Amino acid sequence: MNQNKIFAEIIPKLTSKYTIESKLILTYRFIENDKYLYIVLKFFKNTEYNPYTDKDLYFSITLDDKFPQSFPVVKSLSNFSFPSLYDNSDLYRNILLFQIGDDLKKKEDGFTIVEDTILGLKPFLEKIKSNEEKQIFYYCGEYILDEIYDINNFFSSPKIELFRANQIINEQKFKKYIILNDVYFLLFDPVPDVNNYAKLIFISDIMLLKQVNQEKNEKKIIMEFRDYKYKKNEVVKLCFEFEKKYEEFLAGKNNRIEKLIKFYKVFDIKEGKDNIDNNEYNTKGLQISKSFESEL
Repeated sequence: MNQNKIFAEIIPKLTSKYTIESKLILTYRFIENDKYLYIVLKFFKNTEYNPYTDKDLYFSITLDDKFPQSFPVVKSLSNFSFPSLYDNSDLYRNILLFQIGDDLKKKEDGFTIVEDTILGLKPFLEKIKSNEEKQIFYYCGEYILDEIYDINNFFSSPKIELFRANQIINEQKFKKYIILNDVYFLLFDPVPDVNNYAKLIFISDIMLLKQVNQEKNEKKIIMEFRDYKYKKNEVVKLCFEFEKKYEEFLAGKNNRIEKLIKFYKVFDIKEGKDNIDNNEYNTKGLQISKSFESEL
């Protein structure tokens, strides 16, 4: 079926159903000559769709030209939780976990997939709010290794810090972007000759960044990541030279770890059992691209 026809069938069904009367408003626009359908959802506060009583929430759903064979991409446009979901990560798979009914991946009808995604946000938000109240940490949001990202999209959130640095490999310098959000350390490789675009080549939970040391009389910064799940406790070391003082990076990393430990009492949720030992941290671990290089 022609992609424009698929989008044309979805839009009137959604816009007629979700209006201000339903307390959930849907708007849309096309991007790049109708290749993408970009939907914005407004959830009014303290309604059946939104368990938060003090703020309206906004989310986006993006469909590409492979939809419905490809998954929607769902992002938060509101900063309402801790850790913040307003971090340019994709929430679709997390919404699936709390979706009531059949697995969305088994459905082929475009309208049904989008509507079930919208309705799936309700139990997802309820779970986020419940976990905050119970001080139970739960990972949300997904970044895709080797995906090309527009770095500008990370600037929308005040919770995110961007650092420009040179990664040092065999005494050679390679420009990189380092991004810190409330949970993750993300390393990007700039795309040559394309401003602000970069490939994600390394992901780590900030809890795994055990040491950050500066070599004496040099600008080199050595970062040591240790993940007990990764290659039998192998240590991953990276060497950088920051364009600005790395103390800002170090303070940002330490503040994030301290806030997580202070706010959450339960960090490990496995098979329905809660581990309330603050010394145990259930991490997503390290994710490393095949194109990733380091001499350490």
